[in-house]
Order: sequence, then C-alpha cells, then structure tokens
Amino acid sequence: MLSLVTGTRNRPRQFARLVESIQQYTPMPWELVVSDASDYPLELDVPANVRILPERPRLGCTRGYNRAFCESRGDWVLWLNDDVEVCEGYATAAVNFMEAHPRIGLGALHYSEPENGKPFHVNSAWGCIYANFGIISRDLGNQVGWFDEEIGMYGNDNSLTLRVLLAGYGVSDIPDAKVIHHPEQDAERRHNEDPAQRAHDNEVLQRKYMPRRAPWQA
Repeated sequence: MLSLVTGTRNRPRQFARLVESIQQYTPMPWELVVSDASDYPLELDVPANVRILPERPRLGCTRGYNRAFCESRGDWVLWLNDDVEVCEGYATAAVNFMEAHPRIGLGALHYSEPENGKPFHVNSAWGCIYANFGIISRDLGNQVGWFDEEIGMYGNDNSLTLRVLLAGYGVSDIPDAKVIHHPEQDAERRHNEDPAQRAHDNEVLQRKYMPRRAPWQA
C-alpha cells in the first residue's frame, strides 16, 4: 500500500481537488492520512481510505505532518500539499523508481506551478536536491525521525533530505513522477510567509546540519 500524507487548513475546495486527483491516478492500494488544522470540520464526502486527523489543539505544520507520517501504514510514504493535484503515472513512477534504487532513500517528485509559469522542476539547496513533494520508505522515515520539529514551516522538507543524506542514503529526483502545485494566495499562505519564521528555520538548518562542510558537497 502507498501512504499519502498531507496537511490542510481551511481549504476544502483545494483539498477536494487533491482527493479527486488521487482517486483518479493512483492505481495501487492507497491511503491518504490528513492532518487537519481547519477552524471548522471538513464536510466532504471522502472515501473510506482517507483518514482525517483533526488537530485539537493546532499542532503546527511540522508536528501535524509528523503525526500523520507516524499514523501511515504503507510501505512507501509520499507527502503532498493540500493545494496540489497529482498527475497520471505519478504513483507508479515514484514507487517503481524507489524499488529499483535501494540506495536512494528519498525521491523528489517534479512539480509545476502553471499559475506562475513554472515548468516541471525540482529544487536544490546546499549542493543537493531536496523534495518539496517526496517519497520515502516508512521504515527509513521512522529511522531518521521525519521532519525536524524545531523547524516550524519552511525548511522541514530540507531537514528530511539532510537527515536521509546523513544516514548514508542518496536523494534523487524522479522526472516521471509529477504533480501540479497551485499556490493559493490566501490567508494561510500569507501567514506561512512570515519572514521571522523563515529566518528561524534557516538558522536551525544551518546550526544543526551544516556545522562543517557536508560530505555530499564538493
């Protein structure tokens, strides 16, 4: 089974779009584990394999995702945002790649942002690819501890990438595994773009994971 993990807050329309795309394009058995920090219950007709975990009280982005990761039951865990829709072939490409490359610990899905004119791509920082939307085995995720909970929002995906690398595994992009990101310019995004939070998260990453030149940097 493939475990899909996401967090959501006050975005029922976007979340419904995500669920619809997962239902359409995920051929293997799957579950979707959702950390829901909404101010009101999600009143949506979702299939039985969508498990919604209300945050009461609110946990915050990183802790919410980590709780959902720990609740997952699949061999592979793939995380997404609530404002994403998956593309045809994404799941098969991601799982097949990871099974064919056992020394790759984390796979980064390619994503596009059509509203911003951005083609399919992955991002990099500190000399390595990281996964905005990624796939990892549940066993390795449990081993390295998923997202670093000292990081509030920006940089939690970087922290998992760095933990995987420091555990001795590789990180690779998976060009045939694609999702579309529709960045919503709403109150949640404006809250998440707090510059003080960004500065804090960057400081944590530098302090904890970059005290010396990393082994993957030339």
